[in-house]
Amino acid sequence: MREAEPTPEVDPTLPDIRTIHLYRPQNQLGDLLLNVPAIRSIRERYPGAHLVLVVGSQNAAAVLGQSWADEIRVVDTRNFLGVARAGISGSRGPRPDLAVYFTTVSYSRSAAMLARWSRARERVGFDPKMHGEHDRAGLTRTVAYPKPDAPLHQSEVSFLLARAIGAGARPQPPYYVPDPELVARAPEGAVYIHPGAGKHKNRWSAGGFAAVARELLRRGYSVLWLEGPQDSGTVDEVTAALGMSLPVVRGESIPMLAARFSRAALYLGNDTGPLHLAGAVGCPTVGVYGWSDPAEWSPVGRCVKSVRARDTKLESVRPTDVLDVALPLLAEERCAVG
Repeated sequence: MREAEPTPEVDPTLPDIRTIHLYRPQNQLGDLLLNVPAIRSIRERYPGAHLVLVVGSQNAAAVLGQSWADEIRVVDTRNFLGVARAGISGSRGPRPDLAVYFTTVSYSRSAAMLARWSRARERVGFDPKMHGEHDRAGLTRTVAYPKPDAPLHQSEVSFLLARAIGAGARPQPPYYVPDPELVARAPEGAVYIHPGAGKHKNRWSAGGFAAVARELLRRGYSVLWLEGPQDSGTVDEVTAALGMSLPVVRGESIPMLAARFSRAALYLGNDTGPLHLAGAVGCPTVGVYGWSDPAEWSPVGRCVKSVRARDTKLESVRPTDVLDVALPLLAEERCAVG
């Protein structure tokens, strides 16, 4: 993974910044959490500014209560009416001094229009030409998207925008602080295994997860399955492969999951939102990857490891490959719970 370089295309000096709007209304939880180091660096660069984070309804619970935003605005991006309502509301409010439009590998037209409708004095984002789009955000400062000559982690991609407005010092983890009252209710020392993912192509085999769970149980760990709303049936598959039932965590809110992970011994899962949440709270985290490259998409955190076969095929990942990474992480002192 290569380091991001400063972007000389723009002047990093932005005087008299009192209000900042940050736009990340797409509903991918993992992508939003990968933006957090850059968001925090902007917070630290402009500590006196009022920072407004615009997010999709699905991710609102993931950012409410976090200290790096003064205000959270929720947009229903599932239909044009929700976006239009947010745009009308934004156009009638006070004009921000700065708007930053975060993108990763896709271009959100609705997010771009929200940035335009904000009427911000400065509107900063990546050049939309890389997506074959014209500038719907009305950018006043355009940042060149990094050339794909080598993998660049997506958190570093976001830093290119932060550096373009004068920020850039990478803040120290953790990148998500769970609610202390919820933490007090969470069990300590559990191992959470999430065999599902919204994208089926991101799912490692049920037999693989079952084999890892069997070995962790043999070593005396308390193992729980995690099942999200988009992966119904995955726990049934791993239970059948394991040949015994284990406790299952279903229907938990994002804040409660964050609390659980903050006291866990280990989180193991596919490349999906909860993996990034576990990494962000500082949980010892192991992600299993296939087609997506962890050099670009691994979670941000202090105790994060990734497993990927050389041929980049999920079916080529063996249980021993995962255990060879997970067991040392469980034993590593700096990753100990508490």
